[in-house]
Amino acid sequence: MVHQHRYASDTNFAASSGSTTQSVQNTTATTTAIISSVNPSVFGQSVDFTATVTPTTGSITPTGTVTFKDGGTTLGTGNLDGNGRATLPTSALAVGSHSITAVYGGTAGFTASTSPALTQTVNQDGTTTTVTSSLNPSVRSQSVTLTATVRANAPGSGAPTGKVTFKDGNRTLGNGTLSSSGQVSTTISNLSKGTHQITAVYAGSSNF
Repeated sequence: MVHQHRYASDTNFAASSGSTTQSVQNTTATTTAIISSVNPSVFGQSVDFTATVTPTTGSITPTGTVTFKDGGTTLGTGNLDGNGRATLPTSALAVGSHSITAVYGGTAGFTASTSPALTQTVNQDGTTTTVTSSLNPSVRSQSVTLTATVRANAPGSGAPTGKVTFKDGNRTLGNGTLSSSGQVSTTISNLSKGTHQITAVYAGSSNF
């Protein structure tokens, strides 16, 4: 936009004119930042990723959509609120190190921008194993079913997978693979008379 200015003169000075060009940009540049609600986290734990989009000049809050990515994989999207923030909760991150970024798509008034990468570390979740007997006390040579249950420890979640070994002291009684409900059973009938210290040993997995 060109603005012209003219001096009309007076008795002492001659008239003159001048002009200047004022540039008005159509869009405002932005910067995007991302934070995690908990880092490191454990497998199955809910983590909130929050992106904040800020204009580099001016005070108008950007609007639009932010896409959250784990490397090249899209985790989800969120709309900016009145404070220029968008939050994505997720509990789907695998065990390991993740490079999380927030990508602001821009609007007619604001340019797109991408946050620096946030390294989110996800550790294995702890577990609790319990064992029950179908019949206690029992008599010699009587069949007894031992059932082990493996649960994820809070704040993690999900059903542990893998193998469980049943033991009588140091002697192995049997083993099996956990079902989708986190349980496995074995039936024995070879316990001698007396007291037996029965344990169920969960071997763990990549996530637990």
